[in-house]
Amino acid sequence: VGVDHSFWTKGQPGQLVTSEGDDPNHFYPNYFGKGFRWQLPNLVTSELAYRLAKCQFEQAGREILDATVGGKLQVFPKVDYAEIVRNP
Repeated sequence: VGVDHSFWTKGQPGQLVTSEGDDPNHFYPNYFGKGFRWQLPNLVTSELAYRLAKCQFEQAGREILDATVGGKLQVFPKVDYAEIVRNP
C-alpha cells in the first residue's frame, strides 16, 4: 500500500474545494489540474477502514505492508519501497 495520509489543503471532511494550480496533496503536481473540483478526505474514516482491512487480512493469514516514502499512516507495518522493488 502507498498512502501519505496527510493533506496540505485544510478544511472540513467532505468540503468541496477547487484546485488552483499545482497539487501539493498528491505524488504528482498535476494529479488534479487547475480548476478541478474535489472533496477533502475524511482521514478519521479512512483510518478506520484501513484498520478494518488490516484485521480482515490478518484473519486470513495475510498482511498489508505500507511502502509509502515518508507517509504519515501508522496502521500497517512499514517497509522500504526501494528494497521491495529491488527484491520482490
